[in-house]
Amino acid sequence: MEHGKWTRYLPVVLVLVLSIPIVTISQWTDFKEARRLAEDVVDSSGFFSGFSESTTTTIDVIPDSVLDSTIPNAQENITYMDSEGNVQNITQDTGRKSIIKGVVTTSIMLGIAVAAAFGIFFLFRTRRKLTLKMMFAVAIGLCSSVTFMLYLYLMRLFINDVLGLNFKENGLFFGVILIFGAAVGLIIVYNMVFRSLDPRRKNPALIAFCIVLGPFLAIVLPVWVVIFLLAGVAIWDLWAAKRGIIKEMVNLSDQHRKEERKSAEAAPAPSSGGIQKNDTGSTRTHISPPASPTIKRKKLIDVGVGEDITSYGLYEGKHFSLGIGDFIFFSVLVSATFKWMMLKVPFMGFYNSGWGELLAVLITILVMVTVLIGFKQTLSFLDRENVMPGLPLSVLWGLIAFFSLSVFLEIVNLVGFGSIVNPF
Repeated sequence: MEHGKWTRYLPVVLVLVLSIPIVTISQWTDFKEARRLAEDVVDSSGFFSGFSESTTTTIDVIPDSVLDSTIPNAQENITYMDSEGNVQNITQDTGRKSIIKGVVTTSIMLGIAVAAAFGIFFLFRTRRKLTLKMMFAVAIGLCSSVTFMLYLYLMRLFINDVLGLNFKENGLFFGVILIFGAAVGLIIVYNMVFRSLDPRRKNPALIAFCIVLGPFLAIVLPVWVVIFLLAGVAIWDLWAAKRGIIKEMVNLSDQHRKEERKSAEAAPAPSSGGIQKNDTGSTRTHISPPASPTIKRKKLIDVGVGEDITSYGLYEGKHFSLGIGDFIFFSVLVSATFKWMMLKVPFMGFYNSGWGELLAVLITILVMVTVLIGFKQTLSFLDRENVMPGLPLSVLWGLIAFFSLSVFLEIVNLVGFGSIVNPF
């Protein structure tokens, strides 16, 4: 493997970089509200300044009423005074609730994901390839369509505020969103699933899907949920790729392809296939269908020779293949970092408009660099290992960078201005 080839990092860099403007546009009103509150606050009760994270697009997996009744002191009252001397009381989550909510929500999400993974493994082992293909197509189509619709809806708020163009919420507006969202979903599904054996069509579609879905998860999930979720999926990825079902699926996929190759070699005049690597580093051979004297029209709803679920969610590069989950969670980490900084930096004592946003961008870039460093280390192991999980090292270094930079900002704010910004 040629480690001097910097172009190998381009797909990951593209997903990470494009996640930032998506988060900016989608959370524009929340970032603006954070700046307004920070400007109005003169004094607040308690050790923390600023407020708990509360975004308009957050989707709570665990109802607040359940956690409020089971967690002691789940809410706290904050009194603050604005620049005009008006006193206002607000209620926010305590740090204990934010952390427990992150753990509980992550446990539920990981439980669902693990159960689904074992279900997929069972279908794959029993060679229900068409069933898996349809399930994958429906999941990718729904996720990409609904997510893109949300972005278009939130973009309206950004355009109204920045450009002054008023888009009314009427039937035409929602009809356009529906059409464009459905079109994006169909395009991604067609190229990513139904043309999965052609990397020139699958790879761009897969990258587009990850660019859409990664920021979405960071937007709708609180940052503390994201942190625990990233840690959980990294541990799961380490086990599944080294000893668990991902490794088993790779081995079964290679076995299936060997059987298909023997079948193809037994047929007259077989065409050649290409050797590639999957997201864990093991090689695989794609076999093209044997030449036939009669030309048969390929069915759209069918599973081609050498095609299975392990090929749908893989970016197939020249030197390696990277799984769709790796792209998505890299993006989630970077997007969540940017979101947290944009919501919290305005409450720092040293904040200045423009420079504060630049600081948030620079910190996000540093976290992005550490993710790429972890990714580079992961690739270096492929020289010696046939199987390598893509998430653990990148998530580890990314989270270390996020916490280190956050603590550094808090220390600067405490020493210089005598307060600590609420991290929850």
